Amino acid sequence: MADFPTSARVVIIGGGAVGASALYHLALAGWTDAVLLEKNELTAGSTWHAAGNVPTFSSSWSIMNMQRYSAELYRGLGQAVDYPMNYHVTGSVRLGHGRERLQEFRRVRGMGRYQGMDLEVLGPEEIRSVYPFLETTGLSGALYDPYDGDIDPAQLTQALAKGARSLGARIERFCPATGVRRETGEWVVETPKGEIRCEKVVNAAGYYAREVGKWFGRDIPMMVMSHQYMLFDAIPELAAWSAEAGHKLPLLRDVDSSYYLRQEKQGFNLGPYERNCRAHWITPDDPFPEDFSFQLFPDDLDRLEWHIADAMARVPLLEKANLTKVINGPIPYTPDGNPLIGPMPGVPDAYEACVFTFGICQGGGRREGSGRMGDGRADRMGHVVLRSAPLHRLRGSGLLHRQGDGGLWSRICHPLPASQLARGAGQEALAGA
Repeated sequence: MADFPTSARVVIIGGGAVGASALYHLALAGWTDAVLLEKNELTAGSTWHAAGNVPTFSSSWSIMNMQRYSAELYRGLGQAVDYPMNYHVTGSVRLGHGRERLQEFRRVRGMGRYQGMDLEVLGPEEIRSVYPFLETTGLSGALYDPYDGDIDPAQLTQALAKGARSLGARIERFCPATGVRRETGEWVVETPKGEIRCEKVVNAAGYYAREVGKWFGRDIPMMVMSHQYMLFDAIPELAAWSAEAGHKLPLLRDVDSSYYLRQEKQGFNLGPYERNCRAHWITPDDPFPEDFSFQLFPDDLDRLEWHIADAMARVPLLEKANLTKVINGPIPYTPDGNPLIGPMPGVPDAYEACVFTFGICQGGGRREGSGRMGDGRADRMGHVVLRSAPLHRLRGSGLLHRQGDGGLWSRICHPLPASQLARGAGQEALAGA
């Protein structure tokens, strides 16, 4: 194909929210000779069926900072790239059932305030002031986060893609990467449309990341699990409250009972995380599919029965709602639940931005530490970078990090302060950073 790019500085494999964000941040930093390959349409995979929650909470400093940056970026992204986005900043109430949980909340509050977020720990008698439909029996308190919210994952991905394209980056849809090989110090990425020679390759293939990793001789530690969430019809009492209050309810999280409950229009979205979960594509009778872009698994509500009952007891209003739809889709997990970000161990010029269990809230950016870019200009974020330095884990998180000479990963992991990114600042701002 005459229009197909045969060379690039970097090729990103995967067109979900994470891959599109990596392309956008590279383009902002001036790496516009970049190509993203997507085997189907943008958002195919975990992104299209994601609930779209955007929390900032984490017990890890690094992950909280990453999620805080994503939330900050998303608030200005639609205007920066001129793309309409539904992003609701509702706040959240995270419930505690004991003294230990409240101790964790106080620690997280301290981290959040140091990062500029006004988190609050509420006593049981204060919770109903922000969530009036809650039954507070048995609660020791709650963490209130005013920055929590939800976003449309498809609109987010398309906004990032538009921003990347406007800066000169390329996106090839319906063009799967089918393999890679190393030649004369470069990577050759194979596709049905032709081959692309490039300096760097990024595996952002979501729940296909392990299959892509095999091309590099890498056995990525991940598993694909099914996650279900349920949509409930409108409830008159909730609609009346929202109309009077002028906003939605905060997102409710019960980490001990393990579910979230979010207002969805005038109804609810309930998403449990059950203990008796199910893995997929690991046995001969359940082989890894060649294409699972916009498919879902059959409903499997029996294993959620306890969580549904517990949520209805905590928010009795939920019992009045009719269940209208169940989403049961694949989500990738690492053993510790944290994403893999950084150079592939032992593989030159190859990187991972994959296994994001919470890709919507973590895909916007990855800020870790400080450093300098390979070209000598100041880098406002951490350098998780290239070649021969040893790997180590960032303190308090599962993010893979390698110190080295700066370069590609510095740019993918967001090169500019979010205030500049939200204004669409590009290479001019970077040069003066």
